[in-house]
Amino acid sequence: MKKLVTLLLAASLVLGSFAGAQAVDFKIKGTWQFEFSLLDGLSLTKAQGRRANIDQQRNRYGNGRAGGLDARDNFVAMQRTNIQVEAVASESLSGTLHFEMGNYAWGRDGGVGTRNSNGALSQRGVSIGVRQAYIDWFVPNTDLKIRMGIQRIDDPSFTFGPTVFGEDVAGIVASYKFNDNVSVAAFWARLYNDNYVAGAANAWNDERAYGPTGAYDNFDAFGLLVPLSFDGFKVTPWGLVAAVGPNTFRSASTRTWDGPTAAWVVNPGSPTGFVGSGRDRRGAVIGGLLPSYVSTNNGKAQRGRIMTEYATAWWAALTGEITAIDPFRFAWDFTYGSVTHPDASYLNRQGWYLNLLAEYKLDWGVPGIYGWWGSGDNGNPSDGSQRMPVVSNTNPDNQLSTFWLNGSPTIGSWDGFGGSHYVGTWGIGGRIRDMSFIEDLKHTLRVNFIGGTNSPKMAKYLTGKPANRRAVNAALSGIDFVATNEFNVANGGGPYLTTQDYAIEATLDSVYKIYDNLEMMLELGYMHVWLDQSKGMWGAAEAGRYGNAAAIRGVSTTDALKASLWFKYSF
Repeated sequence: MKKLVTLLLAASLVLGSFAGAQAVDFKIKGTWQFEFSLLDGLSLTKAQGRRANIDQQRNRYGNGRAGGLDARDNFVAMQRTNIQVEAVASESLSGTLHFEMGNYAWGRDGGVGTRNSNGALSQRGVSIGVRQAYIDWFVPNTDLKIRMGIQRIDDPSFTFGPTVFGEDVAGIVASYKFNDNVSVAAFWARLYNDNYVAGAANAWNDERAYGPTGAYDNFDAFGLLVPLSFDGFKVTPWGLVAAVGPNTFRSASTRTWDGPTAAWVVNPGSPTGFVGSGRDRRGAVIGGLLPSYVSTNNGKAQRGRIMTEYATAWWAALTGEITAIDPFRFAWDFTYGSVTHPDASYLNRQGWYLNLLAEYKLDWGVPGIYGWWGSGDNGNPSDGSQRMPVVSNTNPDNQLSTFWLNGSPTIGSWDGFGGSHYVGTWGIGGRIRDMSFIEDLKHTLRVNFIGGTNSPKMAKYLTGKPANRRAVNAALSGIDFVATNEFNVANGGGPYLTTQDYAIEATLDSVYKIYDNLEMMLELGYMHVWLDQSKGMWGAAEAGRYGNAAAIRGVSTTDALKASLWFKYSF
């Protein structure tokens, strides 16, 4: 034992002298997270057992099959580990490496690299990923800070958190603080590049139509933020512009659209919202950029629909807060965004949203009221969508809701509806956050009333009911509407609500600090929807009408429920 101690001491002295010689300090921090959840009715619909049903049941955490029950349980147990290592050479230079292990679903068998598998008996969880890897440095003799590498970039928000852009992404961020009142930050992010490969069987045709392998397949975003801070008042105007290559999401063949890089193809009926996806978040990205009702998952829809030009996306926003009238706090976000396709205007998407928040700070908690409005589809698919586009709709920490949107901010979206954006809806709500009557115990209570801003006519297209569907398809150069016969079609963004549909949600989240480094949270959630059940909307359609071979039953709604218990050890 003494020899072992002596050996370890010698090794530590050697490592210590090496670190000293390099003048680098290493700092390590991380978390272990465990979640145990009971979930039911996450699609808000009941399964009836027929393909022609509008209904779809998603028993567990969002993945389901149309017309049938999900084969997995409503109970889920999983864990995730995050380790972050920081190498600090000086105040002017450091590097950060962030590893993530899991999520591991307990009992789930799976292959190497499968994110929520490898939790079964005697398996070795090898799903280890590099979440972030970047360096921070200052330009010598200046206050200009540079961060380059894979990093987290969020659009600013003083209300509920980022909605347009909030992900880990490769890029460069430059920030400069002029004084205590004025700062500026600019970034370039490369979301995708060099992923398009011409199909082997049709390489010549592919290259003639779409260009050679790796051509026109980059997705680059450029952002500018100007934070302004004064006594009792903060405001941040910001903007984002992106160029999206026509081959960014294109599959490897002109004759097939399935696969992990389908060409601007979104299939809301797919559990991931994107045909063949599941290995990355391209499904979430494309689902946020295209109209939710577009599908080209058939051969005929490909003709005359070759995209050859870059799409242009841009957003302009203003967010701020007023704290001068303490203990009152007022905050807002206003954002407008647009995605334009020069050679396919029916794929355009543009719109806006507005958030308003008012809070009053008390000794025992912070009560507040809020409202929001997001523009919705106008019912004319030939001119694209009027819902504001988003780059990322999977932010797991949207403070508007811990159920209806992306679920808990702990492990991920497994205990929510799978999206953090709330475009195409309006609502009012109230909350009391950080309530505390017992030491080390806090509660947050939320109640939200939600309505849709999408045209009721669009629901008819979504269910394939209009008799003039063929004429509309012809007008869209072969684009085929999604006859999904389901209600939950918003590509991971929650239910698609029209102006005649409503919902109510209530959540209670309680956090207890067991130790300084160990927290336990209990999350309770409930959601109920009221849908227009008329035959022209989500109601039943008769057999043989509107081109349906069999009768389409109406949406049979069910309440959604959640009870989640999680533990988080931080160091």
